[in-house]
Amino acid sequence: MKKAVSIVLTVLFFLVFFAGMGVLLHVSKLERHGISCKELEVSVPGPHQFLSEDQIRASIDNFYGIYVGQRLEDVNIGSIEKMLEKKPEVKNAEVWITDDGVLHALVQQRDPVMRFDHKGNGYYTDRDGNIFPLSGDYVAEVPVISCDPKLGFDQEWLSQAIALVRKISGSNVWSGRISGYAVETNGDFVLLGDGLKIIYGDFKESARKFAAMEKYFSLIAPMHSEDPYHLVNVKYKGQIICRKDL
Repeated sequence: MKKAVSIVLTVLFFLVFFAGMGVLLHVSKLERHGISCKELEVSVPGPHQFLSEDQIRASIDNFYGIYVGQRLEDVNIGSIEKMLEKKPEVKNAEVWITDDGVLHALVQQRDPVMRFDHKGNGYYTDRDGNIFPLSGDYVAEVPVISCDPKLGFDQEWLSQAIALVRKISGSNVWSGRISGYAVETNGDFVLLGDGLKIIYGDFKESARKFAAMEKYFSLIAPMHSEDPYHLVNVKYKGQIICRKDL
């Protein structure tokens, strides 16, 4: 009998609890129904400055039109998020609105790992190979590859180039020897050092090519320090071709 009474009381408790919650939610919804959007707050965190808060604000204004004065439930935050995430510099965007009538936009920018440059024009790429444009006065401090953008690079090429550049940049030894990169019109990848141009070729046989470059730096270059080579080609198997003229 006591067990049955306990069960009944427990059931009644939860019924009252959920009924109360329903009333609170209903009241909250009614209160929210009367609140209008009054302002926009934009946040663009991170170390990079491809997009400013003012640019994001202008994009939302141009895309959405008038949101100030709209009831909170009428503001289409989903469409604003989709618009922002279509921007090539944007990795992720979150848009929400709070009960105080503030529309919030949090924008996360892409993190570049390389910059392609051709006479001041070019673009960035992130670790996943996503391409996005250069930005006004802001220049990210990342390795630069000089090349004609008309060459065109597919996803596989970008992934291999990123892997090679990260390998060199992540090594104290090789980052001290290599300071830049380029792509020849025939597609050869080139490593640039202090007065030195190394023709790396394609991205195959990486271990062999690094062994050849190590042989050049440790054995060949010291023997010609007074009259150094300026061009080294390691693209061919079994050969290290050195020239003093470019």
